Amino acid sequence: MAFNQVLDQKVVKKILSGALRKNLLASSYLFYGDQGTGKWAMALELAKAINCERDQKEACDVCSSCQKIDKMIHPDVKVIFPIPSARSEETNQKEIERFKKLKMANPYTIVRFERNVNIPVEQIRAMQREICLKPFEGKRKVIIIAEAENMHISSANSLLKILEEPPQDANLILTAHNPNKLLPTVISRCQQIRFGKIPSSIIEEKLMQDHHLKEEKASFYANISNGSYGKALDFLQQEKEVLRQDALNLLGMATEGKTSQIIQMVNQVLERWDRNSILEMFEIFGSLLRDIYMTQEGFSNKLINSDMRDHVLKLSEKFQRQNKVEHALQVIEQVRLNCQIRNASQKLGLLNLCLQLRALAKRDELCLI
Repeated sequence: MAFNQVLDQKVVKKILSGALRKNLLASSYLFYGDQGTGKWAMALELAKAINCERDQKEACDVCSSCQKIDKMIHPDVKVIFPIPSARSEETNQKEIERFKKLKMANPYTIVRFERNVNIPVEQIRAMQREICLKPFEGKRKVIIIAEAENMHISSANSLLKILEEPPQDANLILTAHNPNKLLPTVISRCQQIRFGKIPSSIIEEKLMQDHHLKEEKASFYANISNGSYGKALDFLQQEKEVLRQDALNLLGMATEGKTSQIIQMVNQVLERWDRNSILEMFEIFGSLLRDIYMTQEGFSNKLINSDMRDHVLKLSEKFQRQNKVEHALQVIEQVRLNCQIRNASQKLGLLNLCLQLRALAKRDELCLI
């Protein structure tokens, strides 16, 4: 099976390999799933397979076309991704080059920006003009729109014109980890392909192979990454370790701190981390609560956060019964959904979460704030 640069995703590979082999590629695709699961890697691999000079229905990785696409310099493969708003053209160009450099080094890298980002309508309009032209040197034009959920509403409406009447010699590939933020009309005009979580065994093997980690460390990163190789790479850069420590500290404060202390720590967390990191923090909260549940079940040797076992045991004393942990997990998931899908205030969400967890830790009944 082709697409060797993509970890796991057997179903996705089967669908796209079959479409290539039978010349039945859709004009527009939406690759969706968690960050760091291979959507970007697959988009590049598909672009290479479409334009590969050896015409074997898969990328050879050695022809001029494949190599240019890997370097993101192919004239017929255009990449669009979010950039921070209200920036100068020079600054935007630097961000573009930084994005490309990081993705060329490793397509699973999760690229972060200091400010909120969006895909401006000017980028989509420029793409509209370009996609209507004949391919310059490739077989087909391929447009990759990364993190398409960050499109401005005017950008999405402009994109609809292309999706409704796509050129015969072009393919569009949208990637999104939060497709619920896309316009339903955009989603309905794309063939949707879901990217699932990568098995921890595959992530562990890849970490040992490419980064020469010892098995114990690779296994830990694979388990804590929750099926995302991109997040496992984050741990190698230590950034995620700091986020996880902040999540643990906030969870501890929530179970025993005064309201003023909780507010102060929430403010500190919001100053340090951007929106995407805060959403990841909810996942870490969930992993810590699941570890507490496992401890109560007598499986303290099977914790995700195994290096934090002592802290987990301490927290387990606060949530004395399993039904409290189950309630806590429900609260975390509800607050996460409010912040991610309904765009609720993250500050209010974290405060609400902490106060509800404190109530759970101190009383028998769930106290809704």
